[in-house]
Amino acid sequence: MKIVRDKKGEEKVFDQIKKYLAAKPRSDKGWHVSDLLYPRQTFWRKVKPLPTTDEQALYFSLGHGHHGILEAMLGPKKVDNRSDAGEFEKHGILFSPDMRFKEGPVEIKTSRAMYIKADREDPAKVYEGYLKQLGSYNALMNMPNGKLLVLFLNAVKDGLEKWQKKPQLRLYKVAFEKPELKKITAWLLKRAKDLTAAVKKKKVDPLPLCPDWMCKGCGWFHQCKPWLVDKPRKHAQEKK
Repeated sequence: MKIVRDKKGEEKVFDQIKKYLAAKPRSDKGWHVSDLLYPRQTFWRKVKPLPTTDEQALYFSLGHGHHGILEAMLGPKKVDNRSDAGEFEKHGILFSPDMRFKEGPVEIKTSRAMYIKADREDPAKVYEGYLKQLGSYNALMNMPNGKLLVLFLNAVKDGLEKWQKKPQLRLYKVAFEKPELKKITAWLLKRAKDLTAAVKKKKVDPLPLCPDWMCKGCGWFHQCKPWLVDKPRKHAQEKK
């Protein structure tokens, strides 16, 4: 038997993956909740789009795969090849919850973290970004209750050695007060207005920075110049 790596074949596989991802159904008639969570990234994606890298294509594929399987097993039947509950609009803002039930939306996240920090720390702080997204769905749907499901792909399990990592799952019930939902709605509307103005003027400065970890692999790092706002970020892409 003879086995050799087929690099040309790999290129074709990546081309097919990227073609599929580019064709995923999503309206471009307004800002999505996901656009508003990290507006600087959205700004650059609109003003100076970059081609999807091979690494990004694989990450997106893994995410779609895990989401699709869980949603197929847990949620209602999907239509139009979507891996979520469908696209909806409220106040001019588009949103696509992973699952949508009469009790409220469910947001699914996958994590490659080695440790499940929320087992020992405040989940509201650990999952701050996830909860902003879920809370946005709750606000736009005007529903106080939701759930966050986090699939850890390879995390250390209590009582085992570090090398004995296992897939694990955590499900959280989340309840928002009415004043919180109103505050989130106002935040979304302002963020959409600010992002629209920034893209129109092609000036990123007024928009808030993304979380610092996003700078490490950002293709717009040197154009965005986040260190002008947060000096330590100037070294974010340096090898340590």
